[in-house]
Amino acid sequence: MPKKTKVKVNKNKAKKETLLDKIRKFFAKMKVAKPKTTPQIMRMFFKNFNEQNTIMQLDENHYSICFEYQDISFAKANYDEQENIFLKWVEYLHSFNYNDHIQVVCAGRPIKTDDYKKDYIYNEDKFDGNEKKIANEFNTLIETTLGNKEEILKETRLIVITTKAESLKEAQDIFMQYQLRTEEKFKELKSKIRRVSVDERLKTLYNLFHTQILEDDTSSEIVKLAKNHNLSVYDVLAPKDDVVLKEKNYINIGDKKFVRVLYVARLPKSITPRFYNRITTIENCNIITTLNITPTDPAKVIKMVNKKISGMKTERLEKIKKANKNNYSYEAVKDEKLEDAIRDAQNLRDALQKKKQKLFTNNVLICIQADSLEELDKTTKMIKSIGNEHLITIYNLDWQQLEGIQNCLPFGWNSLQIQRSLTSESTATNVPFNTKDLMHPNSIYHGINLVSKNPVFCDRKKLLNGNGCVLATSGAGKSFSIKVIIEQVLLRYPQDEVIVIDPQRRIRTVNKCF
Repeated sequence: MPKKTKVKVNKNKAKKETLLDKIRKFFAKMKVAKPKTTPQIMRMFFKNFNEQNTIMQLDENHYSICFEYQDISFAKANYDEQENIFLKWVEYLHSFNYNDHIQVVCAGRPIKTDDYKKDYIYNEDKFDGNEKKIANEFNTLIETTLGNKEEILKETRLIVITTKAESLKEAQDIFMQYQLRTEEKFKELKSKIRRVSVDERLKTLYNLFHTQILEDDTSSEIVKLAKNHNLSVYDVLAPKDDVVLKEKNYINIGDKKFVRVLYVARLPKSITPRFYNRITTIENCNIITTLNITPTDPAKVIKMVNKKISGMKTERLEKIKKANKNNYSYEAVKDEKLEDAIRDAQNLRDALQKKKQKLFTNNVLICIQADSLEELDKTTKMIKSIGNEHLITIYNLDWQQLEGIQNCLPFGWNSLQIQRSLTSESTATNVPFNTKDLMHPNSIYHGINLVSKNPVFCDRKKLLNGNGCVLATSGAGKSFSIKVIIEQVLLRYPQDEVIVIDPQRRIRTVNKCF
């Protein structure tokens, strides 16, 4: 008989290998079907679109539309106003059924700084003498405020609604109802809203995967470019640089752009809107913050909760029987975790049945874009630090960066398995409003918005009420502020007449300059 060959197994080495290590090895060896070419990557985001109806088809049975809405003043509103906004947002979420998906996107849209400044910079060639000198000083102030970057970020707030339908016609009918409902609710919130075109959504995809952004003009419309050059839309969207997908927690685009997706892993029991408002107002960072909200079937949820409660109560009864059998009190050795779980489940059931709340599955994704890996890591660290301040744990989306981008951009995808269930009130805590910015083109510079840190350019003639009042302590600069405003009025609107009633003759210096 042939001799048996003995194989020695290093038991110590096997013991050291944890389950987490095995999982990592499994995913490292697993052959995932990834797109080989960049046009195939673009095909992940949509299947088809209807340009006329602004509807995008994600797959066979899912369609989406997108709205851009104007931010409102929530952060600095009083308690009653905040509560009113919160309740209206809850009502809006309740209007959707379990075949729908709501995506709230807050993104910084890159704009060429030189083009952006044209709306606010004074044309010094129109002036001479003192007026030209004053215009030059204001231009210096405005350029300093806007920064010296080649690109600046203009905040865009979007709501994407995804629904399940058998055909485009059915989806169109559903979206017409949702549009009327959305317009009505946002009118109550005093926020303007408009339907976003397909091309605008495609540009968000283009600008993320390209180092050179696409401008907002008709000559750079993606659909038009594709038709003019006899190409598919996917070919136009496809990045010209190599897209490196092999990294664990970021995507590299041509060594000039680095993208990373983070997700909120743990939330505290008490949630406030402060974290969301803080994340969406980080200065000088190209960040896309996305809330994915999906309603659940109320009947199935209540049935599931009741079954869970029954199971836990049965477990508690078994422990009580065991305690009695061993002649000791259950109260002395009761399982506190089990009792807390029963209590939470009962509170959830009461919220669903008595308070008429709904249950939603949620996730919060944060997509960071940077010019270097160092800048990417710095921004990541800062965001995680902000999360820690609010007792919120944020992790990198390891090995799913491309899928993370798919779920971040305003197309309406909800394919990630990273979900947590929250009631209506807990879901609505991330109120997608912060503060209203005033940035009217060809207007007057008033200062900095303390909440958003954006400059305030206001043309009071365009407002419903153009009155103004300057309040401050003695010596704080009220008179100086008024002089600055008057000087800008005379520069920007030379046809306007400025009448000053000044018994103490503090503003006569303005008249000398003009």
